[in-house]
Amino acid sequence: MNKDRPDHQSIAFAGTKGQGMYDWLTGPAAAIWLDRGVDRQRGGYYDSLSMGDAKNSSEFKRLRVTCRQIFVFSRLSTLGVSGAQDAMEHGINFLFDKLRHSEGGFVRSVTIDGQKLDERRDLYDLAFTVFALAAAFGRTRDTNLRDEALRILTFIQTQLWHEAGGYQEGLPPALPRRQNPHMHLLEACLAWLPLSAESAFRDVAQTILDLMSARFWSSDSECLFEYFEDDWQPCTNIDRRIFEPGHHFEWAWLLGECANAGLVVPDLSEKLARKAFQHGFSAQGLPYAEVRPDGSVADEFCRIWVITEWLRAQSTHCADFVPETRSEPGSAPLDKLQHFLNVPTKGLWFERCNAVSGQFVNEAVPASSLYHIVTGIDHLLELPQNYTH
Repeated sequence: MNKDRPDHQSIAFAGTKGQGMYDWLTGPAAAIWLDRGVDRQRGGYYDSLSMGDAKNSSEFKRLRVTCRQIFVFSRLSTLGVSGAQDAMEHGINFLFDKLRHSEGGFVRSVTIDGQKLDERRDLYDLAFTVFALAAAFGRTRDTNLRDEALRILTFIQTQLWHEAGGYQEGLPPALPRRQNPHMHLLEACLAWLPLSAESAFRDVAQTILDLMSARFWSSDSECLFEYFEDDWQPCTNIDRRIFEPGHHFEWAWLLGECANAGLVVPDLSEKLARKAFQHGFSAQGLPYAEVRPDGSVADEFCRIWVITEWLRAQSTHCADFVPETRSEPGSAPLDKLQHFLNVPTKGLWFERCNAVSGQFVNEAVPASSLYHIVTGIDHLLELPQNYTH
């Protein structure tokens, strides 16, 4: 056994299914993404792998995937997976060498060979850059990573600040404005709070929490809208006036974590979870991608990340909203997740299915979803104190 790997006896699992998920993650998933998901020759990580033979199926490399995989490999390194630390550092090097923008921040994507492709500075992607740097700093304690994260925050606050509150979608600015990038910036700052005493992380996190309760949440519709006009009014385009059950779950979990970190949090977790459970599920017990405020379905497909956010929310303080007939914690979303992972090439997964029919879509496997799977599984086990990040 790798000497850095915690022994199974020192990890508390949420039932046998929790241990099964841990074994899947540190076994076939880690093996295939370390072997097939890392571009050792040209640098960086592949955006997706084909379902059949697990080969690269993308012609570009995105900043958000680079950052999410840095996080994934940092967590696998924490779990003692051999080679994961090197894979994390490989991604950090690619981030700094190939994705940096000459005028601050980082570009959205490069070609497969590392040439600049989309040079926009995108708030969503920059949020994940701050998040990835926290994960890497947690493993290395390299102060250059903290300093880089602070530079990105300064760029966001000075270059992307919007007079109506919050931040622009990126440079150049674009509409509609979205809650989602702000949510992930909150997640990124939250990741830094136990790692750094710098006030910028806490200040930005609190700013976003205040914006969430003032603008994102609609007390009239009892839901969190996704898309907004420039002044934070919900989109006039009726097709964009929707909520996502997955983001309701994600926010419910984040609010709990923010409260634990001593931030001032709106009392919305239960309302978020209740709306998702009451209006966001099909008769198959699968959450929809998008739902209108009146409960009608806008997008009936279910992606794997929504299942993992359901799992994460239910593992904390939202379990009371779904009746559990099984003995293991979180067994309802765990059962669904296992179906998504049941593919011929172990370590891959189905990305989405029709929530009404339950039929899976046979398509390439996006690396970006591994971050969600890891964060879901994180809440099925408790590491010894010296292995937490």
